[in-house]
Amino acid sequence: MKKILIYAFVGLLVTLIACEPIEIRDELGAIVPASDFDYEITQDPNNDYLVTLKNNTPGVMFSWNYAWGVTTKQETTVRMLVPGTYTIKITGTTAGGLVYDEYEVTVTDTDPDAFQEPEWEMLTNMASGKTWTWDTSLPGAYGNGGYKGCFSPCWWVLDGPAIDEQGYLNDKMILDLNGGRNMTLVSSEGTTKGSFNIDLTDGVDGWSVGKFITDNVHVPAGWDPNSGNAPFYRYDILEISAEELHLAASQPGTGDWGEAWFYMFSPEE
Repeated sequence: MKKILIYAFVGLLVTLIACEPIEIRDELGAIVPASDFDYEITQDPNNDYLVTLKNNTPGVMFSWNYAWGVTTKQETTVRMLVPGTYTIKITGTTAGGLVYDEYEVTVTDTDPDAFQEPEWEMLTNMASGKTWTWDTSLPGAYGNGGYKGCFSPCWWVLDGPAIDEQGYLNDKMILDLNGGRNMTLVSSEGTTKGSFNIDLTDGVDGWSVGKFITDNVHVPAGWDPNSGNAPFYRYDILEISAEELHLAASQPGTGDWGEAWFYMFSPEE
């Protein structure tokens, strides 16, 4: 009798677990197709880089990716920083799931408040783009050294031939402001596209002048060999000019003279 009761209980439990996903699915509402989305995207007639986004779709929340950022506000005005043709990507959260749509706008005016720091042009040549490669004129273009102590590789130091032995010598990165803060990594493993930003207010006194931040892409050899080649996405800017870009990266929480990796780049000739 006890066995029968146990089997009956187990059978009931399995039935309840098996039915749960069906019950959850039944509670979901209908998917609202993109053809039923009701939204307005308008440009200021005097300054067409000012673009107003407005969602009028009942019961659907929008997320707008407008190349220069992402917003979940249902009505807002965003700034397209430089001229170009932009695809605004819309993600609608409907009762039945996510639905996607796109809308294209063309901007002819430049936002006067954008990229006023000269470093932006130094890095990118603005929309036309700029390619950065290893600065092999230096004794060491890649390697590691002390965080907040060294200004270039000073422990394990690799010059051009040594980087070539590692297989990274021909790796390069392309930065441009053509419709976004675009970054392209070209390496022996292929081409990876992502984005970048710089923050010149976040420096380390006496060592760095700001941060170079990447998304979905890293600089050539931009990983930590001592942490399973985990990629770095935040780099301290040690030097920045039209002719040099010197970066350092370390694991979060690294203290003075802890391990940092150094990347010394110059423009491709």
